Amino acid sequence: MKLIIALLSMVAIALLGVAFVQYGPAFAAQAQVCQPLINSNSPQATGCLTSGSQAATTGLVLYFAGVVTALLAWLLGLVKTANIRRWFWFIVVFLLSPLGSLLYGILGPSSRPGEVSA
Repeated sequence: MKLIIALLSMVAIALLGVAFVQYGPAFAAQAQVCQPLINSNSPQATGCLTSGSQAATTGLVLYFAGVVTALLAWLLGLVKTANIRRWFWFIVVFLLSPLGSLLYGILGPSSRPGEVSA
């Protein structure tokens, strides 16, 4: 389970990093073009945002994929740390996701305090 949490966290960090660094400027430019429509509450605002360049669309898809992957790693980390009653790691995962999930997946314990892990 810890390996899955670590892998999901690494994938989430990579997807979010690529989305922001590589495609963030294209998405920001598209949002700036659509800003007058958004401010005027125009019904075409949604169409403007969704009809962006290929780079803006790719960035948005990568961002959503990263968020979903990070959320999954976060939830798995919370469930696992609560099940083994490791409250320090629970707080780390809760507050620092996806980095906290990655840290738990790599460094965290896999058993309850006083229990020998199999």
